[in-house]
Amino acid sequence: MQDIITKRTVLLTAAIIALAAFPILGSCSSAPKRPAEIFTTRNSAIAQLELGNKAVSKGDYANARLFLAEAWRLAVSADDPSTRINVLLAEGNSWFNEGDSDKANELWEQAETEAANINNRTLLSIAKIYMARGSLAEGSADENIPDGERKRRAAAVKAVVLAEIDKTKDNDLYHAFAWKVLALAEKELGNAKSAEAAIKEAAVLHEKGKYLEDTAYDWYLIASVRSKAGKYQNAKEALETALSFDRRAENANGLAMDWMAIGMVEERAGKPDAAKTAYMRAKEIFLSAYLKDSAASADRKIAELEQAAVSPAAISK
Repeated sequence: MQDIITKRTVLLTAAIIALAAFPILGSCSSAPKRPAEIFTTRNSAIAQLELGNKAVSKGDYANARLFLAEAWRLAVSADDPSTRINVLLAEGNSWFNEGDSDKANELWEQAETEAANINNRTLLSIAKIYMARGSLAEGSADENIPDGERKRRAAAVKAVVLAEIDKTKDNDLYHAFAWKVLALAEKELGNAKSAEAAIKEAAVLHEKGKYLEDTAYDWYLIASVRSKAGKYQNAKEALETALSFDRRAENANGLAMDWMAIGMVEERAGKPDAAKTAYMRAKEIFLSAYLKDSAASADRKIAELEQAAVSPAAISK
């Protein structure tokens, strides 16, 4: 059975980070004043960036490309280096989640070069961490990477993150992303305790900033680590925490993925009836959010369980 993490993206909300860098212009005086700096185009780029990220999180890559292309056009027209870099990171993330690692790395390398050109230590470090994350076997389009190679890549990623993580401390979301990538590397290396500790560092930062969807995803990752270690009840508890944050965020896609993961955990724990109930809940939410392909995935899991009830040998491995 596939790891429960493989169907949910590791998504850094670059739009929120970029937005936090720009002040909201306003005036307490009744007399109109000319602002010292105009942010209209940059804020428009950020809005498109956020829409692109949301589309990626739903697996809607066609629309994501449209939003991110417009974000890039606006960033170029404003000639704002930081916005350009954030868009490049997001575009790379989109291509990576779609399965094109080469295109993703091309964009991340450009982001790294541009960050180096403006001597922005934080953006340079996060670009390096993005590229490191892209080299992990987990989430790769190649599902047949040998265990030894998976561990070699994970060790290399861990080294990169440890070298760069302190340089991301001035931005909580970047810093949290670095912790999550470190957690994925530790998980791949079989270090469950270190992986969970790293994810919890990210969760503290996300919860402090009221980034509900990100906090939910942190707990989803914790569930993945616990499930891989065979701690199914603890994994389910983590997923219930993820559900609580996704409910607060009204994040339909996240909620459905949480229920899918609960189904997989219950299935691993030998509880097919509870697993089927969870998959059915996931299917309902996917359909309500017009995510038909994802609903079909839940349907297949339900069908597998029904078939297995008739013929135990048909259980999906």
